[in-house]
Amino acid sequence: MLQIENACIAYGNHVLFSGFSLHLNRGEIASISGPSGCGKTSLLNAVLGFTPLKEGSITLNGILLEKGSVDMIRKQTAWIPQELALPLEWVKDMVQLPFGLKANRESPFSESLLFTYFEELGLEPELYHKRVNEVSGGQRQRMMIAVASMIGKPLIMVDEPTSALDPASTGKVLSFFRQQTEKGSSILAVSHDEGFSSGCDQHIRMQ
Repeated sequence: MLQIENACIAYGNHVLFSGFSLHLNRGEIASISGPSGCGKTSLLNAVLGFTPLKEGSITLNGILLEKGSVDMIRKQTAWIPQELALPLEWVKDMVQLPFGLKANRESPFSESLLFTYFEELGLEPELYHKRVNEVSGGQRQRMMIAVASMIGKPLIMVDEPTSALDPASTGKVLSFFRQQTEKGSSILAVSHDEGFSSGCDQHIRMQ
């Protein structure tokens, strides 16, 4: 599904990491942890072609990431950052925005399915009718996890999905991810949450 082989990311003479490899199979959840600044988020950006590798390779579903294949890789990937900066006033517009994108038009929007996913992720349906600035960053991120799952991309990448959550809420997120993997998606997460990481199929610690 996703193969990262001997990856190295460097900015000038500063090497963030080198020799990093990961094999993520279809239906698996992998968590990457490590100290701040070690390159975890840069690695996720590299999978999307935003950050170039100095060495190594990335392959998704048999497609080698290179200049001519970036769009094909991105069409198969949902990326949910820790901080969502969307210029929209209402949550309703925020969650419906991805369904209007050309790459996602085959995925119909369903309020009933969204609210089912909200409940599974510990979110109140009333949040759908609030202003974006009235909900927390963690709530916005879990909303977009629900949206990404509705769109059904083969690979879902998420940065700190359980940040500031209690153990019960963390368990709900992990259980939700497990449901998505049973449908064929794979999950790649960056997380400092040991409770979350312990429930994943793979836990990779970066130095």
